[in-house]
Amino acid sequence: MCAAVVGIALAGGAISAQSPDWSVYRDARGRFSFEYPVAFGAPGRGTNDGFEDRVAAVRFPNLRELGGEVALTRGRIVLDIQALGGLYDPIALEVFPEAMRRQVVALIPPVTAENICQQLAAPDHLGAAPDLTPAVRDIAGRLDRVRHVDPRVVRCDVKDRVVVFHKEATFETPAAVVRQHLFGAVRFLDPPFSAVQFVRGMNMPPSTEDLDTAARIVRSFTP
Repeated sequence: MCAAVVGIALAGGAISAQSPDWSVYRDARGRFSFEYPVAFGAPGRGTNDGFEDRVAAVRFPNLRELGGEVALTRGRIVLDIQALGGLYDPIALEVFPEAMRRQVVALIPPVTAENICQQLAAPDHLGAAPDLTPAVRDIAGRLDRVRHVDPRVVRCDVKDRVVVFHKEATFETPAAVVRQHLFGAVRFLDPPFSAVQFVRGMNMPPSTEDLDTAARIVRSFTP
């Protein structure tokens, strides 16, 4: 699928006044800026950048694990790399035709700053869903469990509309069953945006520095 091209670029190597190890990314269209560690590498266009409710996505070439994009969204809150299960992942939801996707999404609880910690830990976001056909309910249930089997929240702190989290969950494939660590930070925003997020996944637990870095990135976001 072709995403709309959104021009975004690093502005002239501007360096954050707070630290020589951090730089400032400025959107070429003047919509936002944020700080990021220089060690992440030069920012580039991320996944589904500018497509539907994914207003912008910025990728860093030196991050080799899962995720690690700064994503700006509008509309319902979703999280990258199935950190809330596949029903809250905009890319995973593309398996459904548009009308069916709207029907399924309408049945899952909207994510808010008040309930995100509970939703990260909830093993089932769909419930009985009697309005769905058995076949669609089965597909939606399996999608909900993508990277979200036996979830366990290790940390989930909410302060000033910023959520810093770390959870464990199992990712199952026909070839392997892997326990993974999903972590990052989400900042809830005022309209026209809904959130800015930075979410990663690793096979090892994140360090305190990893979590602090994610928090700093989203807190530094300036529309």
